[in-house]
Amino acid sequence: MVGFQSSRFMGEAASPFATSNYKNTITCMKRLVGLKYSDPRAKTEMARLPFRCVESKNGGVAVQVEYSGLTSSTSTDGGDDGPIDIPVEHAAGMMVQHMGSIASKAAGDGVAVSDWVIAVPGYYTDAQKRSLLAGCEIVGIPTVLRLMHEHTAAALAYGIFKDIRKEFSVDTPTNVMFVDMGDSSYSATICTFEPGKLSVRSHQYDRELGGRDFDLIIAQWIDREFFAKYGSKVGGVHPISKPKTKLKMLSAAEKAKKTLSPAGVKLTRVNMECLLDDYDFNGTLKADEYEEMCAPLLARLEGPIQRALTEVKMTPADLSSVEIVGGATRVSCVKLRLAEILGLNKAKTNNGLSTTMNADEAVARGAALQAAILSPRFKVKSYEIIEAHQYPIEINWDPTMSAQQSEGVEANKEGVPEDDASSSNKVVMFARNSNFPVTKRVTLKRAGEFSVSAAYQGADGSTAEELAKFVVKNPSESLVKVRVNVKTDVHGIVSLSSAQMITESVEEAVAPAAPMETDNDEKKVEPSSAATTGTSESKESASNEEEVKKVKKKVIKTQLEYVESRPLQWTKKEMNEMNELEVRMANADRILRETADMRNELESYIYAMRDRVIVDLASYCTEEEKSKFSTELENSENWLYEDGFDAVKSVYAEKLKALKLMGDPMERRCTEAAGRPAAMSTLQATVERYKQWVSNAIADEKYAHISDEEKNSCHKKCDETSSWMYDMLDKQGSLLASADPVVTVGQINFKVQELINFVSPIMNKPVPKPDPEPAAEKPTPESTANEKHTDEMEVDKEEKEGTTPSAVEQAEPTPMETE
Repeated sequence: MVGFQSSRFMGEAASPFATSNYKNTITCMKRLVGLKYSDPRAKTEMARLPFRCVESKNGGVAVQVEYSGLTSSTSTDGGDDGPIDIPVEHAAGMMVQHMGSIASKAAGDGVAVSDWVIAVPGYYTDAQKRSLLAGCEIVGIPTVLRLMHEHTAAALAYGIFKDIRKEFSVDTPTNVMFVDMGDSSYSATICTFEPGKLSVRSHQYDRELGGRDFDLIIAQWIDREFFAKYGSKVGGVHPISKPKTKLKMLSAAEKAKKTLSPAGVKLTRVNMECLLDDYDFNGTLKADEYEEMCAPLLARLEGPIQRALTEVKMTPADLSSVEIVGGATRVSCVKLRLAEILGLNKAKTNNGLSTTMNADEAVARGAALQAAILSPRFKVKSYEIIEAHQYPIEINWDPTMSAQQSEGVEANKEGVPEDDASSSNKVVMFARNSNFPVTKRVTLKRAGEFSVSAAYQGADGSTAEELAKFVVKNPSESLVKVRVNVKTDVHGIVSLSSAQMITESVEEAVAPAAPMETDNDEKKVEPSSAATTGTSESKESASNEEEVKKVKKKVIKTQLEYVESRPLQWTKKEMNEMNELEVRMANADRILRETADMRNELESYIYAMRDRVIVDLASYCTEEEKSKFSTELENSENWLYEDGFDAVKSVYAEKLKALKLMGDPMERRCTEAAGRPAAMSTLQATVERYKQWVSNAIADEKYAHISDEEKNSCHKKCDETSSWMYDMLDKQGSLLASADPVVTVGQINFKVQELINFVSPIMNKPVPKPDPEPAAEKPTPESTANEKHTDEMEVDKEEKEGTTPSAVEQAEPTPMETE
């Protein structure tokens, strides 16, 4: 829900005001989006709503609300004072954007959502999906990756985790039925699971059956019981006829329904104070009585289930599991009836139905998983999803064709059946339960401009609802082939991909002439010599030339322009106007939110300081300061709840600033007094540690590399710091706590760091490395060779003299012999 007051309130924030501000609180957007104001479905829905609905500019539904957050210049009807009309798709976009902000906060990083997958009911039509996308565009949401059917999202949430656990087999696919009953719709879906693959086989629904109908049963019971007792006293008025009273009754009815839902609960008490004209209601509703009242609703559960089973030619025995999701499936009589329809063992837990999925979060989880699969920001194992068109889509073209134009309609290879245009001007291009996205084409022979339209096909073969019309600008006045490519995108929305004019040009291609004859000496034979042989030879040559001629066709594809028109379509100008309105609303909301935050900050400061000035700040301010500050706090509090209740942000900020000018000095004194002892202790410990090091370093050979001058400078710095510290302690000790300190914690910490920066580099000065010894010269190859040559000469000389180095060595006495 989206509520409008002095600001917009969305979701949970709008709930407290939903009853008192019911005329300006938009609900049921999901039910109304994409419907024409004249649509019977819209009329039925609007009859249940307490706010006023009007027709929007594009023929859809809008809600008229009072919104004081905007000035008169921002109204959509020319700037006059009064209510503004909010199209339902715009309100739906607001709600989707709000959900994105919740996701952003839940992530904890505050980063805006960038990849969107939005789950929509399976019965949504092309117009409803486009309207929701338009609402997202209005509020500035980036491209939506996919509008995903709710039943497909639930099936994905179920299948992808079981697939990880290898619970599916290729040989025996697993068939599962998903029964989903939410607030306002009911559906039965059959899906088949294989490893890495999900196929939607059938989806059947009752779009008018949901949990709110079970609430209404109890509200009507309350109305009957109250009227039977107090009808004459309240002037014959039924309380359910009053919008505000009806909302109260529905809220009480929902609580009673939840009380009766668990198995074994026999009854519930319903108590409502001052229901109507100060008369209270007190009653007891029994479970069996409630089930009897719900019998007409329970009878409608069987239809979608049986239709789904019949469509896929299955029986309940072919289903491996029946999963129930949606809040309304918790009602005990609903589960009991579902078990009866499917032939399950009612004695088992949940009557044999499977509740392995979170009934409220299954669809959202599936949408999130699909977003991760489609997002380029995540690397996710591929999982194939075979979707199913809910409605068969037919393509129609202009019925007025001449006999020449109706020569035939060509079909594409993707399964569009061939169609004889002389007997029909339409073809079912996308059958029910066919997969999407996919592109198909149909080729027509047309002259001049013509139109092609897409529509849903009714059960009897008639056109049920037109989706879009495309006027193709064909420039040819004669009959030409025009290929029309129609696609359904990832959302299931049908559109014209392209239109092409197909023309063929004929070209004659002659085969290459035979190689010229050459003699043994490889001399070329002149062509003219052959022509001089006679007329018969030339005729034969011409005949052969005609035989080798070939016809070559060239296909030319020319892109054609086309104009698209759709029901409930917004013009670019209207979209821009709504976007501007959204920007102004968002800006007004931001200003109001910031004003409220500033007001709360001022209020919190007044309450906090009013107590602190008496307790922990009392000794840090003079009696005069205390009295003056207390008076200002009291005056500000009175102003805040009287004249300043509706002040602007800047006024609150000025008030807070003035109070802080008086209160901040007291807080600083208190903070400094609390932190000063620890800071002084740290400084004293640092001085003593460095003094001790200097004393040890004088006699320790380990620090011999540090000069006496450096050691003396460290000692001097420690003495200076110590002298400053004791001087500050003496000065601070002579002051009262209410006086501003002469030394701050910051100054003390600075002195600590200053001392560390001075002494630490000297204290950790590395020992200088000894000078390296000169390296011996490495002999060069030339010197080595010369030495070798010299040695050889000496050896030769010794050999000539008859004396060898070994003989000389042997002649020398050993040390033992010498001794």
